[in-house]
Amino acid sequence: MGTIRFRGFYKHVIDDRKRLAIPSQFRSVLNKESSGKLILTPGYDREIAVYALKTWESVEESELLTLSMDRLQSRRYRRHFTFRVKEDHLDNQGRILIPNFLLEHSGIAKDVVIVGEINYFTLWSPEQYEVFSKEIDRSYLDDSESIEDLRRR
Repeated sequence: MGTIRFRGFYKHVIDDRKRLAIPSQFRSVLNKESSGKLILTPGYDREIAVYALKTWESVEESELLTLSMDRLQSRRYRRHFTFRVKEDHLDNQGRILIPNFLLEHSGIAKDVVIVGEINYFTLWSPEQYEVFSKEIDRSYLDDSESIEDLRRR
């Protein structure tokens, strides 16, 4: 995936047309990696995950297309992403349009917390971000003790 890196924490607001201005640091990565093309998909924890198109295509190849569609669990997992995915691109002002189905998934109404997650970034409602941040703080020590068991091999 090259040198793609999304880092940082930002607070922005969605406008009345459901457009979100992407932080300039993230815009430069999206423009460099995928000419401003991106994918929005439901995250695992009631957030919206945003990938540069090239990164998402890599996820499709390495994760989603390797699943056996003979198994119901595989189909459900894959469809979690494919049923509610939106391909988009940055507009001339560096904004993206967030569809209603992703706003509903995440609970985002107006205020948005934008978090860099290294190879993608996430969009959170402030309330859900706060809940999940507390969960991270509570679990950090236990998680750090067993992190090697969670690494991909």
